[in-house]
Amino acid sequence: MIEELREAVGWTGPEREDVVERRHLEFYRHAIGDTSEDVPPTFTACFLDEPPSLPAAASYGSGWLNGGDRFEYHAPLREGDVLVSRPRFTGVVEKNGKAGPMALLTFETEFRRPDGELVVRHVGTRIRK
Repeated sequence: MIEELREAVGWTGPEREDVVERRHLEFYRHAIGDTSEDVPPTFTACFLDEPPSLPAAASYGSGWLNGGDRFEYHAPLREGDVLVSRPRFTGVVEKNGKAGPMALLTFETEFRRPDGELVVRHVGTRIRK
């Protein structure tokens, strides 16, 4: 089962385009207790496909867990920004836990403006067990 995941490293998911909309931004700010006028860089988490649509993952385990997220900020987000993104599967490690084997999958998603400017890079670890 882990072999199928290893062979899938490099897979890219579908491209998506999202807009930093005022209404969603207000809900997000309220949820995290942010009273500033800035767009929180972590707002891009709203644009992640969760769980990732990696077809090879269906062959390993039966559920998903979040193993952590890291955001790298390259340019400020602004209300009205259009962001283009596509997840990429970058690695897998198999570990043994108390409940048996699990696969730690790493995904990278870059959020870019239509002109190609990198705004945020997200690196996420998702666990299949």
